[in-house]
Amino acid sequence: MDVPAVVRRHRTALLGTAFLLTGDERSAEERVDRALARLSPADDHAAAVRALLRTRPGRGRITEAGPDPWWVSPAELTAARRTAAVLAGLAPADRTALVRAHEDLPADPDRLARARAALPDPSAALAGLLAVRRPPVRDDAAAVPVVAAHRRARWARPALAVAVLAVVAVLATQLPRTAPTPAAAAAAGRFDGPARGSLADDTAFLAAARDAPWAGRAAPADRRVVLAGDLLDRRVVLVVGDTADGLVGQWSTAATGAPAADLEPANQPVALRADRPAALLLDTALVVVADPDEGVRVSAGQVVGPSGAVQRVYRAQPVDDGVAALQLAAPDPGGLAVRVQVARTGEVSPVALADVPVTRAGSAGATAPAAVGPPLRGSPADGGARQAAADAALGAVTAPTGLDPAALAPVLVWAGPLPRPVGGEVDAVVLAVPLPGGALVVSTAWADRLADGTLQQVGCGSRAFPAGTDPAAVVLAARCVVADRESGTSQVTVLLTGPGGTTTTPDDGRRLDVLPVDGAPVPVTRTGPGDLFDE
Repeated sequence: MDVPAVVRRHRTALLGTAFLLTGDERSAEERVDRALARLSPADDHAAAVRALLRTRPGRGRITEAGPDPWWVSPAELTAARRTAAVLAGLAPADRTALVRAHEDLPADPDRLARARAALPDPSAALAGLLAVRRPPVRDDAAAVPVVAAHRRARWARPALAVAVLAVVAVLATQLPRTAPTPAAAAAAGRFDGPARGSLADDTAFLAAARDAPWAGRAAPADRRVVLAGDLLDRRVVLVVGDTADGLVGQWSTAATGAPAADLEPANQPVALRADRPAALLLDTALVVVADPDEGVRVSAGQVVGPSGAVQRVYRAQPVDDGVAALQLAAPDPGGLAVRVQVARTGEVSPVALADVPVTRAGSAGATAPAAVGPPLRGSPADGGARQAAADAALGAVTAPTGLDPAALAPVLVWAGPLPRPVGGEVDAVVLAVPLPGGALVVSTAWADRLADGTLQQVGCGSRAFPAGTDPAAVVLAARCVVADRESGTSQVTVLLTGPGGTTTTPDDGRRLDVLPVDGAPVPVTRTGPGDLFDE
């Protein structure tokens, strides 16, 4: 096979396509070289793209940073970073659909619609992202032996694998290395610069804030105020200190305009890293302190689209001197909804994303009582814990999505008893929750009021239905595990409810994953892996 001819015909075009798929030049180059090993000179571009899509992302590696692309303006680089952040937030299949459409290839219409909703002008945005792509490490001539090695590896006997890897390793040692960027070096001083925020010039306040008490420990001797200002209707201060174990941060808050003497610790001191930003979520107020050169994007929770598909969506936030502030719709004490990332100059790409650990504080509850009427099906009798079961079912939807439970209008589809393992019954519900995007999420849970007056509340999983689904027409199966705390025993029951009636089936072996209903399979929901919101 004429490997040089394949490289000459397809490599340049495929490098751009692979960069749109991966957002990383080195990963793109590696996937292209593997894809070229599958092609012949007679294959067209569509076949080449299909071969690229069949390759898998390579294993993670640590590479040195490259400089910002000098051939584009700062505005173009900023726009490209925004595009990269949007693409990184898409589900992989949605991103692939967008790239396929960009290459004039057939794409899944639903996934393409979701991707275009996140990136309204994809042609211009993707072209702008391609403009900042750096040249490949290897030119076509240097790529030929690498592609040939990949091709031999696909067909050679296992005994030859070591020899092929040795050839690739020798080639890799001959590749040029780039120097670290100033941005990478600056990360070490993320918390060392002058204070930021609206009070950064108030030296008296800064001195008093630096001397404010810490929660649960003495303040480190070497400490400085990193942030001091009025954000989201409150005064927010971050003091960072150096200890023998590394950086430690103390967040404090007070009323807007209050003196430093009124500052109260928002949390126990937290360990910080010089290469990562700091973030505080105080009830519904989110504050992020990043490097001034970094962009900040936030996901307030998983999003259920009109079709019922679930994905995590990130939105870029306004940043002032590296500080971002956002008021959320609901608190996130369980840590299931909110995610924070920063976009920075990448190691081998113009844009790289890094997760930001979020310190959670405050006392606001995560859920409001589920306001429900009589059930559409089942028993009107309440065993004493029906409201608690409805609250648990609603919380199973609002906790991962970050939606305000008070703004939702759930429908009680079914209510009734489930057996306890030691005799008696617990209250169970099937709750349909219409979401802002139009989809209907149906959540099942049970609750029991124990002898000491406390409540036991446990979910049984959730399932999404597309927009327009009538709660009264829902057919749902859920596996509920009712456990007894004292004896440690459990009773597993599969609940099946539909317009035609409701049945319960023992399933202690947990073998019922699908139930046939009128000739159609109905999946059995459950908590844990495989649940609707499992990440």
